[in-house]
Amino acid sequence: GNEDTQYSGEVELPYGKTKAMAEKIVLEANGKKLSNGGTLKTCVLRANTVYGEKAAFLQELLVLARARNGVLNYLEPENTERNLTYVGNVAWMHVLAARNLQLQPELLAGQVYYCYDDTPSRKGFLVRHQLLSSADPSLRLGSHIPYWKMWLMIQLHRIIRAILPPSWRPQPFLTVPLLNTIVTSFSFQTDKASRHFGYKPLFTWQES
Repeated sequence: GNEDTQYSGEVELPYGKTKAMAEKIVLEANGKKLSNGGTLKTCVLRANTVYGEKAAFLQELLVLARARNGVLNYLEPENTERNLTYVGNVAWMHVLAARNLQLQPELLAGQVYYCYDDTPSRKGFLVRHQLLSSADPSLRLGSHIPYWKMWLMIQLHRIIRAILPPSWRPQPFLTVPLLNTIVTSFSFQTDKASRHFGYKPLFTWQES
């Protein structure tokens, strides 16, 4: 899809719901009159999966992979696609959008822009393996964990939590809504930010 694609369905995760609410608030604020007589101009930047040097999920995956003798397994099916963007490029796009929103408000105001860069793959498990291999070259890409197996593990974990007293209950490691999000494709193809305000990734894939 792209910025003009209309999506249907219910958002399961609170994180996704709050992002949608925030986007709605920002777009509705566009064009409002300010106390100084001016007019507020807003636009929305949508970052999909963002990665960077201090990404907690990457650090946790590295620990888990090392605990499994250097094997990095993955949950998403191999046909699942998702755009990934380096955090530095997401930040740079925000800088450019803020600057050009003042210079070209008639073009940017009320618009939505996906964040993107030259991250070479839309296969999340391949990107994670490449990133983590730079920290530990001994890591090996493992195998896909079937949905049904992980779903059963989640249910078993819930039963154990219900049986054990509160002080002994383990923390949830995954939920069904989060699992559903992981196995769902969400990819886009766009150059809208480049066309509207001259965005180009500040950091290359090699630098990120």
